[in-house]
Amino acid sequence: MELGLRGKVAVITGGSKNIGRHITEAFVSAGAHAIILYRSDDDATRAICRDIVSKGGSADAYRVDLADAAAVQATAREIIDKSGGVDVLINNAAIRPNSRISAITVDEWDAVFSTNLRSAFLLSQAFLPAMIDKGWGRIVNIGGLDAYWGKPCRAHNVSAKMGLVGLTRALANEVARFGVTVNMVVPGTTDTYRHSPDWYPELDRFYEERKDRIPMGRLGMAHEVSRACLFLASDLASYTTAQELFVSGGAYPMVRQPADEYPANEFRTLK
Repeated sequence: MELGLRGKVAVITGGSKNIGRHITEAFVSAGAHAIILYRSDDDATRAICRDIVSKGGSADAYRVDLADAAAVQATAREIIDKSGGVDVLINNAAIRPNSRISAITVDEWDAVFSTNLRSAFLLSQAFLPAMIDKGWGRIVNIGGLDAYWGKPCRAHNVSAKMGLVGLTRALANEVARFGVTVNMVVPGTTDTYRHSPDWYPELDRFYEERKDRIPMGRLGMAHEVSRACLFLASDLASYTTAQELFVSGGAYPMVRQPADEYPANEFRTLK
């Protein structure tokens, strides 16, 4: 099925790892030119670009501090000048430190907001004029199911991700008349190599407990999240905007998480 993305330019933040990498590869497979924006991992980013090009795809990458407004604007101008515009923006970059509220420093709070929310605002602001001039554009923000539940020890991430919900809804209504849609994909627990024993000391137990709370009885896969992004960016979703698409196996934000989400012994890994 033709998605209408062939020849489009898609910018993906954090597009070299985990879910971001799958999103990048999905857009390349749909015929788009992928541009990865990343902060620090040169090796991983060069590797995915080489891999894409070796398979006949088209990809490029720019290293940029997404919290730096001047750097974002400069990078956006460079991308637009080189590529002739940007059609799709996927705001995927995020950090999720584990810290009890008493241990969250102002610097840590600001770092989470800068990566998870401020970057989406800056990039949307930078690329929207070209989309509006063209009369066609897609912005897809990547949310998180835990934000709706109010995940313990993630007050900064929960707050930033809920702010991203607000940005999605407000921006969608502001630019809808110009042919630009703005939506959000909300993954549930997704099986990526980011989940490691460094995060959770009893990983197998954590996964089993999580699976028991998911109606479909399994974790999500990264390619299932990337397919949702493709849909929202495609012509198939031309009349869809200001929406949150949950890719969570039936887990839903109105279903309250059990109170034992973080057993006492698990706090030994937290600040």
